[in-house]
Amino acid sequence: MSHPSLHLTARDFDAYAAEKATSKAYSRPRLEVKQRALAWARGVVTRLSELGISVDVHGSDEHPSIRNKHRADCQWVFFWRDQAARDELDRLLDRGRSISDVIDDPSPYTRHAFLALRISEGEVQVCFAVHPDAKVDIDNLRARLSATEEATGEPASPLAAELTSALHALPEQFSFGAGGGDRVACSAATRDAITEMLRRAADGQVPLWIGWSVPRETAIEHADILDEQLEDALVALAPIYRLVAWSRENDRIALDRKLEGIEQERARAHAELEAENERWRSEQARARERSMEQARARGDERVEAALPARRPTLATLFKSTSGGGAGRGGEPRPAPRHGAEGGAPARRAPHGEAEPQAKAEAPQRPPAEPAPRAQRAPSGEPDAAAKPAPEPAKGGAVEKGSRVRVRRGPFGDKIGVVSELDGRGGARVLLGLLATRLELDDLELVVDGRDRPALSTSHRKPLAPTPRRAR
Repeated sequence: MSHPSLHLTARDFDAYAAEKATSKAYSRPRLEVKQRALAWARGVVTRLSELGISVDVHGSDEHPSIRNKHRADCQWVFFWRDQAARDELDRLLDRGRSISDVIDDPSPYTRHAFLALRISEGEVQVCFAVHPDAKVDIDNLRARLSATEEATGEPASPLAAELTSALHALPEQFSFGAGGGDRVACSAATRDAITEMLRRAADGQVPLWIGWSVPRETAIEHADILDEQLEDALVALAPIYRLVAWSRENDRIALDRKLEGIEQERARAHAELEAENERWRSEQARARERSMEQARARGDERVEAALPARRPTLATLFKSTSGGGAGRGGEPRPAPRHGAEGGAPARRAPHGEAEPQAKAEAPQRPPAEPAPRAQRAPSGEPDAAAKPAPEPAKGGAVEKGSRVRVRRGPFGDKIGVVSELDGRGGARVLLGLLATRLELDDLELVVDGRDRPALSTSHRKPLAPTPRRAR
């Protein structure tokens, strides 16, 4: 044999003793047995595929778990239909299964017909089993046993005869029965005997079992040939699996049409659910939009409440209003004076009020001659009246090049030289390194001889060198 061997020993059987079944401390030897069994099962899968039977392999838990009801007293290696076929049938089987059934037996092994290898403390066995919860396979088997000439158009019960013939072809060591009860040799199988075993299995909620059991002592004694014998036994049970397990080629209950109806129902339910989800998403989107609009409106209201009562607008800032000569309360505002009529420019309207349109509505006047500079009005007094003419500088007229003394201001009592007259009552005065513009009434001429002459430049003239005396 090219594949790994099983080669069971006494230590392997002892790993499943009753006193060790509930303890995880013995999971390591059970795991070793499981790994060897799964490796050995690859040869069985290869031989079944050559017969046209495609199966998946799965091992039961080697440690106590909810799937084995917290008791690892045996090791199963299952050969059953592939994952896609199991999922397809589970959609049917789960329909009639209550939550209490799932809690009582959560393992999926009872819902499908399967071939198996089972190792326990006292024996090793290979078998075909189908549990009453595997409703599709059980119904398929019952339909085969109850087939008549009227239903099939063939001789009376040819399908049942086909099953009994396959049982008779098994080796004489093979037997069948309901669970671990009384078993009948497969060579004596009849249609009625199989029907009776099905009834017992349903009453006791135990699987219908067909197989071969090898006691522990025999298995250890013939360990060198046991691996091949077990493999051959599973291959011998393959025809029974093919006749009982439901498939699209072995459909005795018209399940194919039922599955199509279920698929259509699932597609319709899925479409309805998607439409409902889409409506819900649309409603949520509209609700979010309404919430955002309400939040923006509340924000605008808060901003409006925080702003002054009268806000400037484009109309008030950049567009003149009618009645430009009217001020507050409708009273006429005096037009600004220009030129000889002097005075400061008209006061600008407060923020938000309309400015006068004197320039647009007042009659055009010819430009007036510039008037002498008015005297600066004291702080706090209106400067609408014309300023008085500046007083002449003391000591005579100030001309370009005149030496002058600053009468007041930050340069008071400083002496400088007038460099320019601007013709508007002011003069540019050089004060050493500085040059500043001062009003003429803030200057007074400096009489020659009274003060030291002021410099007309910012640099002193260098002194002439003193000649050396001759020795």
